[in-house]
Amino acid sequence: MKRLDIVLESLHDSQWHSLDEIRTHFSLPEDKLKKIIRFLEEEEFISFDEERERAKINPLGLTFLTLPSEY
Repeated sequence: MKRLDIVLESLHDSQWHSLDEIRTHFSLPEDKLKKIIRFLEEEEFISFDEERERAKINPLGLTFLTLPSEY
């Protein structure tokens, strides 16, 4: 599974999750995780609370997760 998919899957419950909590799903340096988080936020797949370092999936991200795998 790709790293972007892992991050989105870890947020699938639509609740806020800390970066530390997200990081427990795979081994990735903090700076690389933050780059992924920023990308997903720019593309509006997630919301990111930079002050509290936590993320939550948006409706677009949930739609992406439900797409058939051949897309």
